[in-house]
Amino acid sequence: MIDGSLMERLEQARASRAPSEQQGSFDRFRASVLDNLRRVLNSHQGCCETRPDFGMPDLNGAIGQGADAVRTIAHSLKRQIEMFDPRLGNVSIRVQTDRQYPLQLTFHVNTTLYYNGRTEPISFDAIYEERVWVKD
Repeated sequence: MIDGSLMERLEQARASRAPSEQQGSFDRFRASVLDNLRRVLNSHQGCCETRPDFGMPDLNGAIGQGADAVRTIAHSLKRQIEMFDPRLGNVSIRVQTDRQYPLQLTFHVNTTLYYNGRTEPISFDAIYEERVWVKD
């Protein structure tokens, strides 16, 4: 199982010359997953020439779909998580509305984190405006 991004693993390899009990800890692993999700979900679709499916679609394009816009964005959010972080599985997304912020879409994400042969349920909110914010 991959325990972080390539750059994080390279840094770990350099630092691992002096063994530490905290390497591979659940908290570091979880932080790595959340950092990756922030990178993926804050990227705009089309930003990566080698993966045109990487990143979230433009909110303006989704709004043109009328009532299906929220469902389309939730589906894109789920697909990005499943495709670009294999450390997560069983992704479910629920839309939350907030009357104070009518132009903001908030999605509550429940998922399972696979870590060292065990599974841990985690959840976070993804707030979709002009960028997606991952809040744990």
